[in-house]
Amino acid sequence: MKQLLYILLLCLLTGQISAQTAESELKKVYAPFPSRLSAKTKGTGILLTWKDAKNLNNPTYNIYESMSPIDPESFIYEKKIATLSQGIENYLYEPGDSIPRYFLILAEEDGILFDVFIPYRNMTMESVSAAVMDIQEEKATRISSLEVLPKAQSLLIKGRSSRPQRAVILFRSTEPMEKREDLSKATKIRVFLNETIELRDQVIPGIPFYYALVDKELYESGSSVLLYDGSVTPQGVTIPLEDLNPDISQIYHYTSRPAPLPLLNVELDIEKGNKLPDPGVPSIPVELSSETENSLASLNLGKAVHPAVWRQAQLLSVDRAEQGPTETSWVNNLMRHNDWESILTGTEEQLKITFDEEIKSRLFFYKGQANYFLGNLEYAFMDFLSSREVYYSESNAWISSIYEQRKKRDLSRNLD
Repeated sequence: MKQLLYILLLCLLTGQISAQTAESELKKVYAPFPSRLSAKTKGTGILLTWKDAKNLNNPTYNIYESMSPIDPESFIYEKKIATLSQGIENYLYEPGDSIPRYFLILAEEDGILFDVFIPYRNMTMESVSAAVMDIQEEKATRISSLEVLPKAQSLLIKGRSSRPQRAVILFRSTEPMEKREDLSKATKIRVFLNETIELRDQVIPGIPFYYALVDKELYESGSSVLLYDGSVTPQGVTIPLEDLNPDISQIYHYTSRPAPLPLLNVELDIEKGNKLPDPGVPSIPVELSSETENSLASLNLGKAVHPAVWRQAQLLSVDRAEQGPTETSWVNNLMRHNDWESILTGTEEQLKITFDEEIKSRLFFYKGQANYFLGNLEYAFMDFLSSREVYYSESNAWISSIYEQRKKRDLSRNLD
């Protein structure tokens, strides 16, 4: 009986050894593996690409990393970084540091891991590292104590920078600035570098203006962490109209624009010495001479009635060229069809992603016309103020027309 049990136990052990040997031989004879494994630096990550193994039904692929050259005899399988299904053939690994690494990829199916190590096929022989992470938010200066005060018919702007060696941009807007997108509608006034942040900005009295100071490199990096308490004015600041004195002309050392030319107050007729009438714009229509009417007609304005209130749509000279700039080339067709709603929507969307001052001025010019013909004169006025930084004379003509329209509207209300 003992001999019989011994024989049975021997047979079982022999069968188990034979099965293990068969599995081992299977892996030696049939050992599928992925190939063309490549590892390349891609920013702060490492991009791995490969070709899947052949003759497998539903495999998975295990990706391993090693800080030292891979040795099949001592390789530790716990350092697996990903398991992917068939058909992906790429993986972007974000290690979070710039330490050089080696990589291995092994196929697995039905619980069997095909641990085949083939240099340059499924294991890398040269180390690869990710780029060092450059966090602009950590380098940026901290803006504090931004203050804007009306002073001597201008706005005095002061602020503090925790890192004076970092360049800082001053933005101005007629609307509150709370997020990055709001800066696309603002005007870039000046860049400060290695100097005290102080500026006198000569703006139009009676209009509230908002200001923001932003780290230049942080802004150009695309970061959204730009505006916070101390770097932006939460309330608009206005030069009171009662403080305006046209007879006083001041020139400041720190100013965003030159002082305007003084008003030439001509009271007497040069030829006869007679006293001239008040130069103000008449409140009622004035009959024009035939010569003036003909001159206006030659400008394709028709026989206009003074004061001219509504203007014809105007295309800037840069957009009249045969191959105009792409940023505003679409305006011409919409303008021909008087599609002001589409022009308004299109310019507002493009202003969110445009940072070039000349392009922004063009967009504001067409946005102003859209608001003008839609009857939104207050918004049109603000748009033309923004465009006059580059297109001064063109914008001023529309601003004058808006002024006349508002004056006519106020006169009608008074008569009612």
